[in-house]
Amino acid sequence: MTQHVNARERHRSAKAVAAPTHAFEEGVHVSYRSSGPSAESYRVTRRLPDGGHGLQYRIRSDRDGQERVVIESALQRTKGAFR
Repeated sequence: MTQHVNARERHRSAKAVAAPTHAFEEGVHVSYRSSGPSAESYRVTRRLPDGGHGLQYRIRSDRDGQERVVIESALQRTKGAFR
């Protein structure tokens, strides 16, 4: 019986791994490089859960206000831009 309880506790501990956390806060300015040669400036408007390819964000373009959802690995903090 003790072995069964210990195995169950190990299984619970394995499942209690910390979830990944977002690298960017809401309101932070980031650059996003889409398919074009240059990166555009955006502001993070919302943090979203992992959609299967990594943590996601809703971002809004500083230029025209267009919004999109992107994965974290496609973003980079804009130099000198702090919240």
